Amino acid sequence: MLILDNIITNDEVQQLRNYFVVHNHEKYLNCQDGDKIIDHRLTISPSASEFSIINRVVSTHFSNPIQIWSAYQQQTNPHSIHIDDFGIDTTYFRYTYIIAMDTAPEFKAVVWKETCWDNTELSKFYAEWGEQVQHKTKVSTISETEDLEHTIDLGQNIYIADYLTLDGVFTYKAGSCCFFDATQLHCTNNWRKYSQFSNRQLLQIHVTNKEKIHC
Repeated sequence: MLILDNIITNDEVQQLRNYFVVHNHEKYLNCQDGDKIIDHRLTISPSASEFSIINRVVSTHFSNPIQIWSAYQQQTNPHSIHIDDFGIDTTYFRYTYIIAMDTAPEFKAVVWKETCWDNTELSKFYAEWGEQVQHKTKVSTISETEDLEHTIDLGQNIYIADYLTLDGVFTYKAGSCCFFDATQLHCTNNWRKYSQFSNRQLLQIHVTNKEKIHC
């Protein structure tokens, strides 16, 4: 995982925020857990002037990407540990950018080195981990230092995060981003424990590429 400061300007942050306001009626529900809404997304049209910002960000690492997709995301609740499944129907390498719209030390993204190609493989990973956890050793105490209460395995009262290999923690700073392999396990922190926040906003970009990129 790479953390890149000031990947976009403050003016561009505001431009993207304005895009979300103007096109708010086009947002869609992306993820829901029971009756709990996790997030809404608004796809950034490639024909929109805002897509030039996205193209410039992507050009930081890619000279000839196969596909670029981007959406403005408004989270209502934190995401648990997952992978990004954009591009799973291809054999290309897949990457994710998360760009912060706010400067808030309470907002974080946590990325681990373990990977799964798709959600089927992730489900298998979870099942095997649950069966074998008694034979595994903790490699960190990140559940004690980061807000990961929403990722606890209630059945066994343990955190899978403590058994994963940490790649990095991105603390939100407006205009800055983290960049990582989309197959890596990652999650948001439990920012909803801080009562002053009812949502958080970010720009996500997914890229597929023929060659592997270091991140």
